[in-house]
Amino acid sequence: MFTEIGTLPEGVDYDGIIHKDFELREQLVSDSVAVFDSPERAQRAEKNAAFMGLCILAGQIITLGHIPKQEITPELLLDMKQSDFNELSSAARRLEERRKSFRS
Repeated sequence: MFTEIGTLPEGVDYDGIIHKDFELREQLVSDSVAVFDSPERAQRAEKNAAFMGLCILAGQIITLGHIPKQEITPELLLDMKQSDFNELSSAARRLEERRKSFRS
């Protein structure tokens, strides 16, 4: 499985600590399906494609600093700075490009 390792420009605040280092894996079908495991998230994702994308991105994050994996949620990511979101989105695109070039 491909992963992308990087550093967020500003970082995510969790328990009073700023977390910047991340590892992201490629998107799996289970990331999309998992959104519908929570009725609240499913309802919100059905109404808002951007929230759906955020749910998927949260599932792709393997590590974000020292934040416990179960705490890396779309709700946590909603409070991140736009520059950090842009970096994670760019990392996801780079990962997809690497996967495509490897498979062809």
